[in-house]
Formats: sequence, structure tokens, C-alpha cells
Amino acid sequence: MSGPTCGRCGKVLLALCRFMGLATALGLWGVGVEAVYFNHDLGFYLAPLAVIISFLETVFLLNYCVEVCVSPRSICARVWDGVLWLDDWRKGLVYVLTAIPCFLCPNTVPLAMACGAMLAATGLLYSLKTYKTRKEADDKKFLCKTTYDRFDEEVEDLEESISNPTNNPTIMSVADQIEILEV
Repeated sequence: MSGPTCGRCGKVLLALCRFMGLATALGLWGVGVEAVYFNHDLGFYLAPLAVIISFLETVFLLNYCVEVCVSPRSICARVWDGVLWLDDWRKGLVYVLTAIPCFLCPNTVPLAMACGAMLAATGLLYSLKTYKTRKEADDKKFLCKTTYDRFDEEVEDLEESISNPTNNPTIMSVADQIEILEV
């Protein structure tokens, strides 16, 4: 796939990642609060996880505010770069690993399995998004490459580098020829 079709697939994948991420965060909020209300141990895992996933899913919105409000050389900008580092396959790995406890005790909180499945699916989508991001980075590198010119912009005058140039171009001695070859 190439051209506009591939660009559309990337946009659809990005929208699907964001939609699934926000839906997963909402599901975690609902199941986590309900499990805490009924005093299930898994609820004390799902509720903080809902906060973390909600933050990770709203990073793309918060990024615009941070770019405008924070100086690029400040400590906050360095911390924010660390938050942005956690994207694509890294975020997918975090989501898949955090889904594991949701499957451990399905009898106590049955809806936790649905949240775990949503976390795993979102993690897989973010892993697929890595290919889109890498392709965009490769395309950007290709477009930014400078062209290779065989010759420099400045043209050297060979006549000036010869130690004993002659004013008459037709007369050339053997010493001049050797000196030209050395240059």
C-alpha cells in the first residue's frame, strides 16, 4: 500500500487507538469504582490504573498546552519529554502487562476480564501504530536528505596553485606538467 491509501490507514489507526484508549479508561473507571465500592481487592488495582490510563490517553491533548506554556529548556519540558517517550510499542507493552491482573480472578469481578481484554486490544493497536510512526520518520528523513553533489560550489583555479605559472598558455615545460600532476 502506498500513496493516499496508506495515509488514510494511518489516520484510521491513530483514531482507533485514541478511541479504544479512551473507552478503556472509561471502562476501568466504571469497573474500578464498582469493585472498590463492593470492597474487592482488584478494585484497588483498577481504580489507580484508571487514573494512569486516563492520563496516558489525554497526553496528546495536554501536549499542545505544554508546547505553548512551557519553555523548551525547563525541567518541566524534560519531564514531559519522558512522558512523550512512552508511546507506541512502549505504551502497548505497558497496557498488555497491566491487563494480566484483570484475568487472574475472574469470579470476583467479572467485568475486570472485559477491561483486561480492552487493555490488551489497545496495547496491540499501539504496537501496530509503531509501524506508522516509523514509516513517517523514515519518510521525513528521506525528504530532509541533502542532495549529493560531486563537485564543490567553489571552483579552484589550478593555475594559481602552480608555483611557476607561465603567461603564455602554449608554452609548457616538463616541470610544469609534473607540478600539475602533483596538484
